[in-house]
Amino acid sequence: MKFSTIPALILLLFLPINAHATCIEATGSGYAIKGDEATDVARGLTWKRCAVGMTWDTQTNTCLGDPRGFTLDEALAYAEREGGGWRVPKGPELETLYAETCEGPKIDTVTFPNITASDFGEGATFWSSTEAMPGMFYFFEVTNGYFDMHSKGYHLSVLLVKGRLLGPTAN
Repeated sequence: MKFSTIPALILLLFLPINAHATCIEATGSGYAIKGDEATDVARGLTWKRCAVGMTWDTQTNTCLGDPRGFTLDEALAYAEREGGGWRVPKGPELETLYAETCEGPKIDTVTFPNITASDFGEGATFWSSTEAMPGMFYFFEVTNGYFDMHSKGYHLSVLLVKGRLLGPTAN
């Protein structure tokens, strides 16, 4: 009797998604963490650990408060006012935050605690400054771990980064 691939493929549809992939637990490894900043030691990028609008609480070691939703232009202006080299990340930089976690957000929640507070009803979404097509910019949704695009007038959260630029527009 020959094995048919059709029933085998149908069987795969009923297996849990995590049965198909190896997943990781959030540990904070790979980052040098100091208060409200985390430096990716492999890439040299330093991230604010809290979404803009939230503040770092040294007593509980987490982000507290309410994240703000920004249009992309507002996010870029905010980062410029923040100074110190902080900016809205490029798409390839945001992509480095993706983590194939076993459960929960697809980002290291030890490094970025309370990140899901940025869920305004459609998942926790964060702007990138990378244009996907004219008038549309990439964003990273950390709740489920996907990238998509929005017009720059849409309101999303912002994680600030500083350090060398990554990606095709890096200098």
